[in-house]
Amino acid sequence: MVIFLITFTVSSLVSNSHAVQMTTVLSPRQNEAEPIFTANRFITIQFDQGSELAKKLSTINENVRFKANVSTPGMAELISGINRDIFTEKQSPINIKNATVDYTGTLRGSSDMMIVSYKIVFTPIITGFTLPSNNSGSTNSLVDLDWRGFHTSRPLTLQVPDTGNVSINYPLSLLQIKLPEIAQQLNSSEAAEIFRTPLFNFEDISTPMERWHFLFDPTGSQASSAGSGYQELGGAKVVSIFSLGESSFREGVMEAKESDATALVDGANVRIHSSTPPPSGQIQIGGFATVTKNGNSEIAFVSENAPEGTSTATGGFPIQVLGILGGMMAAISVLVLWKARK
Repeated sequence: MVIFLITFTVSSLVSNSHAVQMTTVLSPRQNEAEPIFTANRFITIQFDQGSELAKKLSTINENVRFKANVSTPGMAELISGINRDIFTEKQSPINIKNATVDYTGTLRGSSDMMIVSYKIVFTPIITGFTLPSNNSGSTNSLVDLDWRGFHTSRPLTLQVPDTGNVSINYPLSLLQIKLPEIAQQLNSSEAAEIFRTPLFNFEDISTPMERWHFLFDPTGSQASSAGSGYQELGGAKVVSIFSLGESSFREGVMEAKESDATALVDGANVRIHSSTPPPSGQIQIGGFATVTKNGNSEIAFVSENAPEGTSTATGGFPIQVLGILGGMMAAISVLVLWKARK
């Protein structure tokens, strides 16, 4: 039993660490942040052992890896397109002024299947999440949170040296680069939707904030010293931490997105399965933050200090958060605010 519990705990930590889809540190005063969005997906293509297709794919061991920044052809269009989608879909005033992309796509074959995996790390620099306030003398701030769950169906094509045009948003692009004949057949089959489903879909990060765990560090020292990524920004010495990723009675079940299809490739019937990890994320805000909702819009009211008598924790936090920030307590006061928009 002890061995089982240790194995379960370690495997849970490893799987969750690879499923983190968004993390950010927000300073209302600085009004600039560098969130990290990670798109992960795994697609398995199963075929019969000994088939002609198995002979072709069983020894496949390919990858496409590159880093892109503002100087990469296509990045300016990528940034402007995502900005338009965030404003249109989320009515958020934030603006991406710069970004980097770290793309990894791999194909690994075996006797009866090929596994195609994707990991795209998108790191934008955003401004404008601190909303206008009617009280110029107040030390309190309003922070927009709606941008966190953006999605886009644009191809997000980059021109990569020695590789060519790569759509970092469409799974099919990796196969078009490494296995163009296979890609063409899949794209004309009922499995086409799997390979056209965008990777840049962070809608699950829009899970209502009431389902995120909340912790409050009244000194900021515990989060900083524990290596959680928090920094003392904009003069704030306290930090509010919101975490998403653990299934529980209060938060509900966080599930992976799965889909299946079949196709005929080189005369062989193949079975295709796609899996996207369940949502996971962390938002750290400099100050004491309480979240309120107006319609479908959520904003954080941030003060430099917690109200007197505030204790600091909701229960049942993910084990990795407890390991970093154990011993904290929490309570959220409720305020009714109207979200300012551009």
